[in-house]
Amino acid sequence: MADVNADWSADSNQAVTISLVTPRLGVLHTLHSFHPKFTYAIFGDEERIFGYQDLKINLRYNCCDMRPSVQILYNRKFKTVGETSAMDLKAVLERFVPKTAFEKSDVFESAVADSSKVTFHPPGELWQTIESEGETYEIWKGSLADLTIQQMVKRIQILVPFFIEGGSLIELSEPEWSLKRWTVFFLYQKRVQTDPTVSLYTFIGYSTTYRYFYFTPLPSPPSSAEKKKRICHPANLDFQLPFPEVSLPDLRSRLRISQFIILPPFQKGGNGSRLYNSIFDFYLKDSNTVEITVEDPNESFDDMRDLNDLVRLRNVPEFAALRVNTDITIHGSGPVPREIVNLAVLDDIRLRFKIAPRQFARLVEMQLLSLIPVNIRQSMLPERLTSIAPDFKAKQHEYRLWQLYTKQRIYRRNKDALIQLDRAERIDKLEETLGGVEAEYSRLLRTLEERASGKSPANGKRASPEDNPIVDEEPAAKKAKIS
Repeated sequence: MADVNADWSADSNQAVTISLVTPRLGVLHTLHSFHPKFTYAIFGDEERIFGYQDLKINLRYNCCDMRPSVQILYNRKFKTVGETSAMDLKAVLERFVPKTAFEKSDVFESAVADSSKVTFHPPGELWQTIESEGETYEIWKGSLADLTIQQMVKRIQILVPFFIEGGSLIELSEPEWSLKRWTVFFLYQKRVQTDPTVSLYTFIGYSTTYRYFYFTPLPSPPSSAEKKKRICHPANLDFQLPFPEVSLPDLRSRLRISQFIILPPFQKGGNGSRLYNSIFDFYLKDSNTVEITVEDPNESFDDMRDLNDLVRLRNVPEFAALRVNTDITIHGSGPVPREIVNLAVLDDIRLRFKIAPRQFARLVEMQLLSLIPVNIRQSMLPERLTSIAPDFKAKQHEYRLWQLYTKQRIYRRNKDALIQLDRAERIDKLEETLGGVEAEYSRLLRTLEERASGKSPANGKRASPEDNPIVDEEPAAKKAKIS
């Protein structure tokens, strides 16, 4: 009978170890080992596994093709008492990894050591090669309708619940037309050939994207004078039923970045930025993609997105030349002036770079704030306000206009919540939110300056221009906030 006093419960986050392995001199060598961040989607909300003592679940991946192997090790297993039994770990994990992952270790080790792996290249087609700090990185891409891409996703999809809070798996049994909406991007490091028996590639991370239809509204109705004219178009009867099939990739559509994972050993090294920018580069060249969005990003992903988008836009002369129109007079009442920033120029840039409206508005606000000296900004220390610059009053006026411009966007976004407050409370809430937004922008701008100067805020050492010590963590649930 099972010992009722023994501890039969294990922390699933600690019990699971994920490893990247590669053959070396005929022996399997572990490159990296790490634990998952979340396991509640697999083992339950409490993230505990019942029924084992000294439990270890080893999920090993061949570092190139990500072939998985699951080892379940323990000293003792709880014997069933009535309706109480140990968790069936194989049955639980089979929903997230291929059945081949449960083959004997000898089979996995033989497959990893197979000499054919020397000629391995990632699935799909090579999209981009990046040289940085003496290292070579490659981004490969392919449609989820491609069977080789599907096989890869089946192998690595367990990483989604492990590292994305609230993340869900893609339903691979969908019809082909639906799978074609999805494109998967893989980031690999390509090493210099030092061992002719080992693959050159090491998996770093991946991202999934999907398209959804972009509705194009009809043009504005004609003026009253034109309405009186009779609308007449020649009939065109040259068509057949059924209509020819139209593929979604051939239609104008929005693109949404869905899952985005950089494995923990490769985080904080600029790899998230490399993958994100590569995806952006691809869809900027795609004429059918109208807008690029992100699905439920967490705060660390938002940081990466903000910084990389701002760097990209600062290379655009029209964006770099943006200024607050300081000729505007601020009145004590009335609507906010529309001419604070040249809206026509903004709209042209946004459409060209396919950035979602709210994201683009934040980037504009951040850029305009960066032009205002730190001794003017309210988010800086109060004593700095005593430093009087020759154009202090002019910059104060520019800063007030920036505040008006930003508050207008905040109010429009959160109008439904704000109109429920009385006027005084609404003003206080707007001021509070503006202060938080400005503090966030100031933090990001400081990070950008440190990156540009080659300094790493984390340790004070020199860093690569692509290195970002904040933003290569994995997406988790985003906190609700007014911004």
